[in-house]
Amino acid sequence: MKSILIVVLTFLSLILYSQNNMNEQLNKLFLDLDLTSNPQTMANKSSLKFERIVRRGISWGNTGGNINNFVASFVKHPLIQSRIKEGQISIIQKEEDVQSSNFSVNERILFKNEEDMISEYRQLAESFEKLGYRVKSSTIQNENFETKSENTEILIEANSKKSKLTIGYYLPPKDENEKQYFLALVFTNH
Repeated sequence: MKSILIVVLTFLSLILYSQNNMNEQLNKLFLDLDLTSNPQTMANKSSLKFERIVRRGISWGNTGGNINNFVASFVKHPLIQSRIKEGQISIIQKEEDVQSSNFSVNERILFKNEEDMISEYRQLAESFEKLGYRVKSSTIQNENFETKSENTEILIEANSKKSKLTIGYYLPPKDENEKQYFLALVFTNH
């Protein structure tokens, strides 16, 4: 009986450690935002200087209405080794999602070149795939079988809520003069 209790407690401690590790990694990915709180609290507690933007909309029953958007810029990221030209993070919540505490956090990171962007995409996707219970990756190619974009969706279960982390990039057309290389990171809780 005592050995069963030890096994159960060991198993529970491993689950709690895994949960804490996942929250810690997600918080680092999204610049130390507390993803367990509401958007207003996240913006207020952050060391980043967020600007609140309200996009007004027309409410039609349970859809539509205002959208709260908290936006901040950054130039350094704890999980990115390559040099960043600029970055922007947004916390977005629709008016109808306030009661359910649903929101999304979007990060756009601009790199100087394609190689850095793809390298960071692969490193982040690989490290965060381990945290999810389901992973879906997709690649879109042009008619010459050259990659146009890659996207990895990672479903995460945390605190009895399901969340989705999406990591992706899109390559600009070869004939575009001023090419920009953005890595996009999106966390959505449901």
